[in-house]
Amino acid sequence: MNMTESGGALSVPAEHLPGLVALVVVPIVLVVALLAFRALARRDVGWAVAVVAQVKRLSFTARVVLVATFVGAVVHGALVPTHWSEDRTVALLFIADAVGFGVAFVWTFIARRYWNVIALAMLAGTTATYAWYLLSGRETADLVGILTTTVELAAALVIVSSAFWKVTSPKGAMRWTAAAVGVSLVSMLATSAVAGASLTGSTDVASARPQAAGASAGAGMTGMAGMSGASAKNTAMSLATTSPAGPITWPDDMSTMAAGMRMATPDCTAPPTKAQQQAAVDLVNRTVAAVAPFSSLDAAKAAGYVPVTPSGRRVVHYINPSIYRQRPTVDPHQVPVLVYVNTAHGAVLSAAMYLMPQSSAASDPPQPGGCLTQWHIHTDLCFHGANVVGNNATGTCAVGSSNRTTTPMMHVWLTPVSGGPLAPDPPARDEVEAANHLPALNPANGVA
Repeated sequence: MNMTESGGALSVPAEHLPGLVALVVVPIVLVVALLAFRALARRDVGWAVAVVAQVKRLSFTARVVLVATFVGAVVHGALVPTHWSEDRTVALLFIADAVGFGVAFVWTFIARRYWNVIALAMLAGTTATYAWYLLSGRETADLVGILTTTVELAAALVIVSSAFWKVTSPKGAMRWTAAAVGVSLVSMLATSAVAGASLTGSTDVASARPQAAGASAGAGMTGMAGMSGASAKNTAMSLATTSPAGPITWPDDMSTMAAGMRMATPDCTAPPTKAQQQAAVDLVNRTVAAVAPFSSLDAAKAAGYVPVTPSGRRVVHYINPSIYRQRPTVDPHQVPVLVYVNTAHGAVLSAAMYLMPQSSAASDPPQPGGCLTQWHIHTDLCFHGANVVGNNATGTCAVGSSNRTTTPMMHVWLTPVSGGPLAPDPPARDEVEAANHLPALNPANGVA
């Protein structure tokens, strides 16, 4: 039940909208403030005279740093509230960034010793951290991140280049700034492209590896492959389905299981029988067909599905309360939860999810496909009433919410995620990348 990730470098996830607003408002505020200070200074208002005089005494480089650190402080500060309940660690990092940029701004404005070193450490350090997050797959690029980091990197380049070249004219300053911004923007877009290609490549490899293993074994149904935790070797297989997620593969790869997640039936290693293989394929194919109308978000809402995780996030879960409250069942015509991914071209139906009712949480969930149809639970989610509002990544939930272990759930994926249509729960970034690979709907959905 992942709750994050983005829809592309030019998209703006809902939790980053305050940052976009800040990027638009900050330049206006700076211009208005400067004009106001000058107007007050002409009227001999003491503090305004001192501010204008101090700004005039600063070098061109210092003025660039003032703008960049002010942007960095405001944007990172604006992102704190929308991340606080979802990921407390990230929110705390944003607070640290905002404070650090604030200190660099003040240090530069009063022209204290080593102001340029402190500013460079903040600007370059934040840029490098963001690039590392992109390249390591911990974050996907979006418009707010690209633009903010472009400003920060451009200012860092101005600081470094000022050691070798001094600006002597306004035209030279404009050319210098434009060149720094251009180099920074190209660098960030290139980093985003490399990160996206790397992520897509790893996803494709992960999806293709089991297929290749099956094919080399002969029609995908013979050959031997080891499985972690199993003492015996199991027959590798690849079972074709109608899902865009591709074939069901065996054995399952549980190495990417996220923290706070565990299987409802640990160490399920029994090779599926022919009947179980067919049952697993039938479950996927029938589920894909049954939920096809709900590719339209409006149709899902009309059928009684409502958000159970925060709307506007990158991954949003919709539940049908009347179906959920029924007896435990795996009926493609009675799917209790639908998973949508918000992309640049609207919400995309990513998965159908079977969820055991609370009253039957202690019972063993049905496995028509044997170990091909495994259920999992989450132990790290924070609930406010019946809704999931975040993760207790820091060990505690936000005020007003509490940690509860979920009932068992099983996904049938409708997008090409790594692991195939019955993958337990791939990383959120895989869900987002897979949803972006599907063609845009016509008409497109709104935001889930």
